[in-house]
Amino acid sequence: MPEVVSLVKLGIPNAQPVSDEMANRWANRLTDSAAYLHQQLRTRIPDAGVFEKLLADGSNKKWRPMIDPAFVSQSERTSGDIITMQGANLKDAYDKWDTKIALAFETVDGVEAKRFKDQVQNSKDNWITQVEQKTLRMTGDKGRGLGAAPIAGYWLSGDLRASGLLRVNTDEVLKGGPVNVARTGLRTMLKAGLIQKLVQSGVLITKAGYAPAVITQHNTAINDFLKGLQSPLYVDFQPTIDPVKSYCVFVWEEPLFRVEIQVVKP
Repeated sequence: MPEVVSLVKLGIPNAQPVSDEMANRWANRLTDSAAYLHQQLRTRIPDAGVFEKLLADGSNKKWRPMIDPAFVSQSERTSGDIITMQGANLKDAYDKWDTKIALAFETVDGVEAKRFKDQVQNSKDNWITQVEQKTLRMTGDKGRGLGAAPIAGYWLSGDLRASGLLRVNTDEVLKGGPVNVARTGLRTMLKAGLIQKLVQSGVLITKAGYAPAVITQHNTAINDFLKGLQSPLYVDFQPTIDPVKSYCVFVWEEPLFRVEIQVVKP
């Protein structure tokens, strides 16, 4: 008779506020590294030939499959014509790119890379908005508490710290506690990989407006990943809520978004 050994629900807030310290640390890290970033950029792309090889040709190869081979534009350009023009335009873009980089990192009024540093500071509010509504709501932070993704990673790798990370009025343990579901030697891989997949999937599901098909797609990928690393001591992970199956799934019940985890022994 299957036995549920662990069942937990981990809430995901609509947004996780970014602390002033976090925003300032992001901006300062970039501005303090301006000279190094400029040097690395110039080392990586020293001339038009390298630009063409790394950026233009690479971009054109990735963009090419997106054009339907049978497509013909209103001006009667075939897909081949469009691909050729796109590649040529990218190759001609080096001079513009070089000028913009030089301008951004130019010393102005005695301040090295002043325009780049100003742009970083001007982008801080946009960065805060993006992080609050996307990754941070999944990850949380060490200062104010970790989020659903790292807690889930700790939970399914049997890390007892997971119980102490649960948030009041957000998370709910219905049965058991953290349990290491990984096969021998794969615990660290499972924890790190699950956290990464949950963060990425959570962001994409949110961007898709919590569309059921998108949630199913990502739940399938997450549980396939777990199934590939799990111990045979537990019922296989699968992507739907089932009282006699193991699962780790995103659930959207408007207005609540959560990760729900169940581990079952056969």
